[in-house]
Amino acid sequence: MSKVVFWDLGYGGSAEVAAAFGVQAALCDKYHLLLMNCGYSGTGLGEGFPARDLEHDRDLSLPIQDYGMEALLRLAESGRLFQANMTDYTYPLLQGRLDLADGIKTINDLRHPSFAHLEAILDIAERYYDIVVMQTSGSCSLFTDREREEDTLIAVLRQNRVELDTFFEIVGSNAARGNTPLAVVIHQYDAASKWSLPNIKRRYNCKIPMIGIPYHTEFSDAWNGQDIISFFRRYRLLKGRGYEREQFLFSFKELARLALADQGRSKTSAVDDKVKGA
Repeated sequence: MSKVVFWDLGYGGSAEVAAAFGVQAALCDKYHLLLMNCGYSGTGLGEGFPARDLEHDRDLSLPIQDYGMEALLRLAESGRLFQANMTDYTYPLLQGRLDLADGIKTINDLRHPSFAHLEAILDIAERYYDIVVMQTSGSCSLFTDREREEDTLIAVLRQNRVELDTFFEIVGSNAARGNTPLAVVIHQYDAASKWSLPNIKRRYNCKIPMIGIPYHTEFSDAWNGQDIISFFRRYRLLKGRGYEREQFLFSFKELARLALADQGRSKTSAVDDKVKGA
């Protein structure tokens, strides 16, 4: 089992890319993935999906809180979290393909997963799921003791000189640790910019793969509407019906191919180089 971690410098982007990667991989690669939200409920990679409580409120007239990271933390603390009951506390987004462990709901809850029992939860999750997808932000969060050499790290950046300077300085100073990101994703990529993928790679002597994911209005609307699953389902089989949409989808297919092939798991074929970074 592998853990795929999407990271940004704190300017955003990693949540959208992580969630979309999870949906793409679940729909096209037929693995069972878990999206693990280590922040607060309804934020981060959980923003693109409908809130489970609202759905159950309509059916049961009461809030259901015994799921997600709060429940997993309680079970880990008491030693009652096992592989057999892991999915009782996660929410299926795509049945048998993609589950969500939503973030904590209590703002003042001191049992933040970054500090207590996260390793125990991950250990159980990695026994059950093919892939665990996580997201993190901040200049100090890329290289931590929690990141293992076998974990797949994906950096999510903007076409911003200061941000790129900072990232490559961090990577250079931590190169000896052996957990250099597998790839760099340029979020909301503008192919017409002087800061194109070839120019960025040349300027920073970047040897790792770099993928540009362009801004797409329909995806942005689906994200804000908590409906990105419908977006990928609607368009994953359509071809030749919108150049911008195809470039967006091809970029995520290439990202999934890279991230999953790193673990020897991918079943998708490589995307033609001419659409990479479109």
